[in-house]
Amino acid sequence: MNFFNKFFVVAIAVGNVAALVPMRTSPKHVLRSRCSTAPQKSSVTMAAGPLSWCLAAPTMYALMSGNEYATHRYFQHAEFNKDRVCQAIARVFFNRVSPLGSKIPRVKGGGHVEHHAETLDDMTLKTDERWMRSAASISLNSDPFRGTAFTWAVSGMMLVQMLPSTIPVFALLGFSLKTTFAILLPSMALHALVWNCIHPAMHGLPDIGIVNGMPARVMRSLRNSWYFNYLYQNHEGHHVLGGQKNFNVACPLFDHLCGTYVKEEKWRPMAKLPAEKRPDPFSLLDPEILAKFQTIGDAKKNEATSLRPVTA
Repeated sequence: MNFFNKFFVVAIAVGNVAALVPMRTSPKHVLRSRCSTAPQKSSVTMAAGPLSWCLAAPTMYALMSGNEYATHRYFQHAEFNKDRVCQAIARVFFNRVSPLGSKIPRVKGGGHVEHHAETLDDMTLKTDERWMRSAASISLNSDPFRGTAFTWAVSGMMLVQMLPSTIPVFALLGFSLKTTFAILLPSMALHALVWNCIHPAMHGLPDIGIVNGMPARVMRSLRNSWYFNYLYQNHEGHHVLGGQKNFNVACPLFDHLCGTYVKEEKWRPMAKLPAEKRPDPFSLLDPEILAKFQTIGDAKKNEATSLRPVTA
């Protein structure tokens, strides 16, 4: 990965963590002083021209691909905790603007590591009772999609993460804040639609409905298209390679820029596939098996509670 790509991705990764951390507030007299010395706005304002509008879609795609890549690699796979560049930039940021001082928060991945642990190389989930009784499996039981879907909460988090990069870049293109949001919000919706249509189903989980997030049924008819087939095999490689490559899911680009893309011909021989081939790449798990996850998890929790010593 060259220096520019590394810096861009790391900046997004640090921004993703920083976006959810409260900022230090400056004293009122300092704020008044800054406001009084601020230069007056020029009467000539930049406006988005034809070239800017032509660049809007590819620019937004690139920003979303970069955000998806950074979030997946540095947050969900927790590489933020061990990457030297991430830690150095974060140390400067948190020392200056965060009430946490120089203490850098550690990320845990939000259950994504557990998702990898329960996924087989053919994209189906482990369904043996030993796995279902494990702490990793039980930790995913609170989510009916087991951490695979873009719920409304996840979409909101990604929107916040997109702001530090999208607003300044689109301002440079001449777009107003209002117009930037008019482009960003539909783009976010499209990203969530693609993700929710392909990701839960490829792992045998049910389609998400509008109550929980962008509904998967909107794009269900495209699951057998060449584009969705490419997304499927690209993400399949991500799991086969232990979550170390092919980080992009819905917006492929930054894996190619950062040197983390691996072609199917290289990772396919490494796949450990079960003897019985999956009939359909989007075939769903039996609802009874999904219910069994919850039943065994609840029984395990009750067992742990009953063994806990009672204090007077």
